[in-house]
Amino acid sequence: MKALEQQLLCDIVGDAQPRLRLRTKTRVDTGRWWRKTPLWLCVMEDELVLLSVSRRRYFDRIPISDARHTHYNHATGKLVIEPAESLRYSCCGLTARDALRVLNFLTTEPKN
Repeated sequence: MKALEQQLLCDIVGDAQPRLRLRTKTRVDTGRWWRKTPLWLCVMEDELVLLSVSRRRYFDRIPISDARHTHYNHATGKLVIEPAESLRYSCCGLTARDALRVLNFLTTEPKN
């Protein structure tokens, strides 16, 4: 994660450290002229955070309890976050291995 992404994550969640941080294959428009920037998926203790930053900032967050029906679509190679009507990007391109890592965090309870 570059400094801009780290700063945005810090602005969103404060000092909390993510349990998992992945750069997805999905790219979003954040104001660059010639290309889009990668979307990052961070699994926190109790929420999923999606973010991307360049000239503009994009972030979305959803409680993990609201994403229990998340699954991996092998045909498209995307993690589908469900039910997540509030998210702008509810599908993220990930490898099957990375998607399994995310799904393991979503199905297990955080350790206290």
